[in-house]
Amino acid sequence: MSDFGDINESPNSPTKGYNTMLFTRACEYVPNFIMNSATYDPWTQEYPGYVAEAKNNQFGALQTTYTFTFGGYFLGPIRNLNLIISQCEGDATKNTLAATSFGDTNNQIAAAKTLRAFLYMTMTDIVGPMPYSEAFQGESLDNWLPAFDSQESIYKALDADLQSAFKQFNTASNLTDDDVIYGGNTAKWKKFNAVLRMMMAIKMADVDPTNGKARFAQAYADGGFASNGDSFNWTYDTNSNCTFYTIGNKGYTARGLGYGPNEVVVNMLKEYKDNRLLKYFELNGYLGDHSQGVDQSKLSYGVSDAMDAQINSLFLGIPFGLASNNDVTAAAAKACSVAQDPYCQMTATYGVITYSRMLLVEAEAAEYGWISADPKALYEAGVKASFAERGATGADAYLATAKVALSSDKATAIKQIVTQRYLGGFLNDGIEIWSDWRRFNIPVIPINVEPAKYDIKVYPYRMSYGDNDVLYDKDAADKAIQTYLGGKDSRWSRVWWDTKDNI
Repeated sequence: MSDFGDINESPNSPTKGYNTMLFTRACEYVPNFIMNSATYDPWTQEYPGYVAEAKNNQFGALQTTYTFTFGGYFLGPIRNLNLIISQCEGDATKNTLAATSFGDTNNQIAAAKTLRAFLYMTMTDIVGPMPYSEAFQGESLDNWLPAFDSQESIYKALDADLQSAFKQFNTASNLTDDDVIYGGNTAKWKKFNAVLRMMMAIKMADVDPTNGKARFAQAYADGGFASNGDSFNWTYDTNSNCTFYTIGNKGYTARGLGYGPNEVVVNMLKEYKDNRLLKYFELNGYLGDHSQGVDQSKLSYGVSDAMDAQINSLFLGIPFGLASNNDVTAAAAKACSVAQDPYCQMTATYGVITYSRMLLVEAEAAEYGWISADPKALYEAGVKASFAERGATGADAYLATAKVALSSDKATAIKQIVTQRYLGGFLNDGIEIWSDWRRFNIPVIPINVEPAKYDIKVYPYRMSYGDNDVLYDKDAADKAIQTYLGGKDSRWSRVWWDTKDNI
């Protein structure tokens, strides 16, 4: 009988998962955690008080049933990253082109584990308990109904996995540019690995400081970002354009004009006389030019009291959650544009976890005595890195002001550090900023919804599970809800590390 070989294999459709394509596709889920995709409701920027609706009150009443579905991440990027690891480790696959075309297999494994940990960390910070230890056991162990692990155990497992991956990196060689985040630069992935461990450890300060300190100290010793060029950023392309190109009130698309700046962040920047305000927002908005003939490029805090007052009068924000659509549009009519052009372009670059944030997290750890470092030096370096990243001037003078100069009182200093993370986080660091608010209630975000209609006293602490995540694994989900979430799959239940009352 003749051997027809690969006659049934299409040359245009790959029959194997090539690690190059698998990694690229996994990376494409990262921006969901800055703006939760190009939808009309960017809750990751609403909840921290950064943006507000400019046309109506569709989401400001906080009544929509917000859910986060993690199942798609298991099916998509995490499955891809698991396949990369298995193909690099398997005797039958590790020397095939599907595996080796992406570069050194040890580096592939380490980068895949690092990106996978980022996805898991962010998802568990959003919902709390979720499948981890028994995930992906369907085919191997016929376990199609995995347990939901506690966030505490997930954090512990992720830290161990990241430490293992850190040691596996070989920075003498790089991956290919199919890595659309770092261009294959394994030294930057290795730095990001250590930063991720710091991000998890710092959130343990109120719930498990002993283990938090040990994990943070190890990650800090391993090293993190060394400059803004190391930040974990996402650059959109014309196929997956920036959310604010789609819904921001620059009006680039028919669906635009949706969101403007929340008055919370605008007022706070004005209170601190912070020149990043002038780099975030512009006065020529979609409802007209609010500049009153002033050249914005000539404005700067600290030149004179008159100019400070002028800036404060020109730049306005929109309250989130007003009573009616008319109230929203009336507020928006007075407000500046949501963001300057660099944040609204199809190919905008946003920070997911930035160098400045890492430095300010290290400053918090130094205040706790978790690392042998000067918190003031880290704090000032973090603020300067943020100003440089945004192209703002006057960082030295800003740091010398009474409100910003780091206090010698520990409790006050911690609040100042977290405040600077907030002021530097606009359209960056979405989930991490929300996590800061959950831990510290900084900033205080007013509830503007009508109290007679809605019994809401505070912004949500987590997202509820997506319907399918609960429906197809109901017993495990119900057990986790009872065990870890106080019996309610509510947006006002608390994740493990969130212990403080924000009311």
